[in-house]
Parts: sequence; C-alpha cells; structure tokens
Amino acid sequence: MANRLACRFNALLLVVGVALLGATPARAETAADAFDQGEAAREEMRFGDAAQAYWRAVTLDPGYYRAHVRFQDASLASGTELDSLTADYELLERDFPAHAAAIHLHALRLKPPAERVPLVEALLKQGDSSDGHLELGRAKLALGDASGAVKELQKALATAPGDRPDVLLLMAEAEMAAGDADSARKRLENAVGANPQFWLGHLALARLDLLAKEFEKAEQRARTVLEQRPSYIAAFLVRSEARVGLKDVEGAMGILDSAARIAPEARPVILARADLHGRADTEAGFNAALTLYQILVDRSSEDVHALYGKGWALERLKKWPEAEETYREIVSFQPTHLEALNSVGYTLLKQGRVSEAQVQFKKALAVDEKFVAAMLNLGSTLDMQSKWGDAIKVYETVLKMKEHKENLRALVNCAFDHEENGSFPKAAKLLEQAHDVAPQDANILTWLGDNMYFQKKWKDAEKRYREAIALDEKLFFAWRGLGFALMERNRIDDAIAALEKAYTLKPDAIELLILMGDLYLDQERLEEAFAKYKAYRDAGGDDPDVLDALDELAEELGK
Repeated sequence: MANRLACRFNALLLVVGVALLGATPARAETAADAFDQGEAAREEMRFGDAAQAYWRAVTLDPGYYRAHVRFQDASLASGTELDSLTADYELLERDFPAHAAAIHLHALRLKPPAERVPLVEALLKQGDSSDGHLELGRAKLALGDASGAVKELQKALATAPGDRPDVLLLMAEAEMAAGDADSARKRLENAVGANPQFWLGHLALARLDLLAKEFEKAEQRARTVLEQRPSYIAAFLVRSEARVGLKDVEGAMGILDSAARIAPEARPVILARADLHGRADTEAGFNAALTLYQILVDRSSEDVHALYGKGWALERLKKWPEAEETYREIVSFQPTHLEALNSVGYTLLKQGRVSEAQVQFKKALAVDEKFVAAMLNLGSTLDMQSKWGDAIKVYETVLKMKEHKENLRALVNCAFDHEENGSFPKAAKLLEQAHDVAPQDANILTWLGDNMYFQKKWKDAEKRYREAIALDEKLFFAWRGLGFALMERNRIDDAIAALEKAYTLKPDAIELLILMGDLYLDQERLEEAFAKYKAYRDAGGDDPDVLDALDELAEELGK
C-alpha cells in the first residue's frame, strides 16, 4: 500500500513542478490510461506493476468497476496480503465518500463467498444494481451454485448500462459450470461476432475448444488473440496446450519459450514449461521439470502446484523418500489436501512401508470417504497383507459408484482377490466386465485365459489365450498359458511350439526348458528331451532331479 501512496504523491509533485516552471503540463493521466497500462502489465503477468496501474485507475475514478476487480486480482497474484487490500478499501471509502456504496461492494469481494452472499443480498434490498447482481452471481458461482449464479448474472445483464464484457464472461463461465456449454459457446460467439476485437471472448472460446478437444480451433483462436495482444501470456499458454493436444510437444515447448522471453519470471509460464518437460516421460525431462518446480518452491514454500509437481517428478525418478518428504510439506500447511495425503501413502508403499501407507490412505478417506484414488490404494495395501475379503469390500464399494462402475483397476484387482479366495466364477464375471470396458487389452484376455485354466476349462482357456496373442503376439504370459492349455488337451506338439515361443520371448524363463524336456521324455523323444535338459543346465539351472535325468539320458544316448 505504501508503494501505491508514494506513486500518487510523486505524480502530484510532477504536475506541480511543471506548473511552477511555467511550462505547459503534459496531458493528465486518465483512469482509462492507467487501466490500459495495467492491462499491458497483466498480459505479461507483471502483476505488481499491474496492481499499481489499476490502483491509479481506481483513485482517478472510484466508480471504475473493472479497475477494482483487476486491482484486487493483480494484487493477490503479486502476493499482497488480504489484510493489506482490506486496508486499501478502508482508505478508499474514507477518501471518496461520494462513491462509498460502490467501494463497499468491492470491499465485500475480499470476504469469503459464504459471508459475501448475505451481505450483497442485503445491499440489493436497499437498491437494485447491475454490479450487485454481478457480485452475487460471482459469490454463488464460487460456492458451487452455478444455476443460482446464472440467474443473478441474467439480472446483471438485463440492468447493465451498455457493454459489460465482465458480466458476459462470468455468465459464460457460470453456464459452463451449470453444464450448459452450448449456451456459453453461443453467447461468446455472438459477442466476438459483434465485436471481432473482443479478445477476451476469443480466449474464452479457445478454452472451450480445449475442453471439447478441438485443438486446431483452439490454437487458431489463440493466434487471433495474439494478433490483437501480442504479449498476452495467457494466449501463449492456451496455444501451447493446443499443440500438446495435437501431439506436437516440440511445437508446444517452442511457444512456451516465446512466452518465457516476454515474461521469464511469470509463475504460470514456469509451471507450464515444467509440466511439459514432465510429459516427455524421460529422465532428462523429469530432471528439467524438477529444476523448474524448485525455482517456484524457492520463491514460496507453500506453492502447492510447484510442490506437487516436484513430488511427481521425484516419483518418476524413483526418489521415493524425497518425494514423500515433498508431499508431506504440502500436508504440513494443508492437512486435508487429498492428493498430497494419497501421494504420501503411495511413496510409503513404494518403500515397502505398507502399514504406514495404509494410515495415510485412511487419513485421505477421513477427509473424503469417496476419494477413489485413496480407496484403490487402500485396497492394494490390503492385498499385500493377504486380506482378500477386506480388499474385495473396498473394490466393490468403488464399483458401486455410478461414475466408477467400469473402473478397470477395481474390476481386475477384485477379480484377483476372488481368485485368491477360490471364487473363480465370480472372478471370471469381473474379468469379462473388464474386457468389455477395454476390449483391446491383451493382458485382460490373458487373465481370463488363466481363470478358465484354473477352472479346468481348457478349451475356453485356449480361446482366450489365442485372442490375447492376436492383439499382442509378443505377450509372454499368453504364449505360456496357451502352452499349458494345449498340454492339458493332449496336443503335445502344439503345446511345445507355444512354450518354445514363450521361451524365445523370455529367455530367463528356464523352467520352461524343464517342462518341454519332460513333455519330450513322456513321448520317448529322448534326443529332444536331452537337448532341453542340457539347455537348462547350460543356462545355469541347478535342479538336481533335472541334472540326474540329464546324466541318465546322456548315458542312454551314449553322449
């Protein structure tokens, strides 16, 4: 606040000084001038500079609605404390009594939404206003009451004096939240059709295109914004995300590099670059992401996105203790952060600390009993403790949720647990459901084959294994299972051929050499049996029974 007051004082001295010198003073800055300067700084994410410019606009015209909104947003983005902003508005109410009612409405925006709603409603009872309905709509939207927000914003639009892009944009956001994306899109398209220079409308449409996975449209709209506002960082970020959607990661990084040249210290740019490096899914990418996340963590030890990204990168680098410590930092100041609690548990699980991990998952579920990620991880800990029945209950709870009735992890793990309990028909039903959800997943077909094998349904097992191989001819377990199923059907040559293929795919599976040797021996094909047993010994096998059989065959064959 002191910097903003100094700014006002210095501006006054400049005007007085010019007058004393007898020169013609420069045109006095208007609220619109100051607002435009704020917009330029905001577009480059220089939020401190933007806040100072918007403050000048507010003091030059205390009734300038958008300047108040931008001033508050930029101030908070630059790290200004809420108490300091509240004090600013107390000064404004004191210095501009003629605008006290409007300033008071803006001051209410600094309060939590739940407190704000009844206070704004009380003001509206004293006198209807477009700004009042706008703020009530904003508060209701923040509380998750999207339909209520739409109603208030409709009133704001009906009573708005002239063009109110702020109301229009918030209305589109509320309609999206209410599940009416079509109305939001139509409203924005009408607005940019009427005013092609409405760059905020173009940007909002680009974001809608991203949600709809219409990436080419999104990029084109972002380009349109940049043609009008060449340094608007938010448009660079949208365009980069569109390139990612188009599988052009290199192009996306080039766009972010351009943004970084304009605003190298901007947090959203650093985050976007870090996230994109992580998507490369390489050790170099994870290390690059880690470096960028650390820059932001060094700036603020409570930057949740940066901390979580750092933990995520450490996980991918398999630095489990460091990742655990990072996630715990989030929990230290946000003890109910679900993702962080769950991630602490996951990193403990990867360190083999199953009971401790279980405690963390239960903590997350104490915050939200329907947090599926923690439920599934809790099920995994119960599996590790061989508590199959308890794990089944967890997975069945997930599958009873309407939006998770096709959760593959729950279906498959629940099936495995039923198999552990000997309930193979129940497991088969779950695996069939999983196959319906993911018909191209060869592993699920292989597990179905295993299930049929355990039920001694050899023909059905063969069918499933062959279906799996048709999807992935390099799937070791499918070839091995096929060999077992064919062996049970007494199709020995076919079984050996399948086992040979499996061994080719996994040469360290030397136990298959024993099995093939035994099959040859049963058929009195001594040379082939000798060759397999010898290959087993040469591969380092030391089973004494196999080595004895090899010696006997060598003697019989005169080797």
